[in-house]
Amino acid sequence: MENQQYRILVVDDNTKNVQLIASLLSEKGYDVDYALNGSGALEMVNSEHFDLILLDIMMPEMDGFEVCEKLKQDENNKEVPVIFLTAKTDIESIKKAFKNGGQDYVSKPFNAEELLSRVKTHVQLKVSQDKLRDVNEWLDKEVKKKTEELNIANRKLLELDNAKSQFLKIISHEIRTPLNGIMGGISLLKSNELSEKSMTFIKMLDISTARLLDFSYKALDISQFNMHGKKVIRPEKSSITKIITKVLKDKEVEFKTKEINHIHSISSDIILNLDHKYFYKCIFNILENAIKFSPEKGEISLSVEVQNNNVIIEIKDQGPGFEKGFIIDDIGIFESGKHIDKNPGLGLYLSNQIVKAHGGVIENGNNEDKGALVKIVLPVNQ
Repeated sequence: MENQQYRILVVDDNTKNVQLIASLLSEKGYDVDYALNGSGALEMVNSEHFDLILLDIMMPEMDGFEVCEKLKQDENNKEVPVIFLTAKTDIESIKKAFKNGGQDYVSKPFNAEELLSRVKTHVQLKVSQDKLRDVNEWLDKEVKKKTEELNIANRKLLELDNAKSQFLKIISHEIRTPLNGIMGGISLLKSNELSEKSMTFIKMLDISTARLLDFSYKALDISQFNMHGKKVIRPEKSSITKIITKVLKDKEVEFKTKEINHIHSISSDIILNLDHKYFYKCIFNILENAIKFSPEKGEISLSVEVQNNNVIIEIKDQGPGFEKGFIIDDIGIFESGKHIDKNPGLGLYLSNQIVKAHGGVIENGNNEDKGALVKIVLPVNQ
């Protein structure tokens, strides 16, 4: 029978009422038990599970109100629905029944169909609540399980990221050691009289070693930022004008080699809290890209101004520009883009890390007519 798995406790000091109710419920397949007083009912619910309790109000020694109140104070039984059986249908008695934890009431003498309907409704509601509670408990366990799995995965990712940074650091050091020997040998060869063909190979070696050395230094800086973040930065009062002037001076040979005209406009000598060494590298890397992709006899403009409590640094060139959808802030350590010649974008990646460490943002785009634009935005009050 469909209701045989549901257990109902009938509590009434009138044995005839108990027999009548038990007979009605048993015919519908319910598993029925009974108690003739409040204390007996409390003893039964402490040792057995019930899906519903039909509770008489008027009983000697302990009335139904007190029994229900004690049931609702019990952690194991507070969710079991209680339907009061009562001849007291005045408003105050009904209000007290609900106040003490009852879910419903049936007045005596009761109608059999009404009683069975109320029982069915509250049993189904109780079963639904139990299922919902079980689902919630399962969800809680699954969430805790998945959270722990994510925590473990995050710890592993952090370990891998630290290992990657350590690897870059080691590679940087290991590359520089043999490079110093190679570069020394190249310098000696340059001092000797060699054929034009030999000198061509020497120049190729010189360019390759310089590129490797540049890679090693950038890799070392990136590993420092990955491992220590903003802690790498040692800010102090610094002149942006002096930093940019130093970069332009150090790039003068490259400007002359490609006959590039560089125009710089700085509104005033702006002083900010900057790490002089790293911010120099930031401007150096961006300008290096601009020179690399500028055409012969092209033009590069560099401007600095203050707008809305922000320092805006813009570098424009007349090269091919960035490929569509390329964003510096999204670039990974070894990702590439058109503007960086499909080579690992260490310079732009490092520049972005430096700007972020200073509390700023770096943006990129293309000019309306031709070329690439890189904009650095730094807060005046860092």
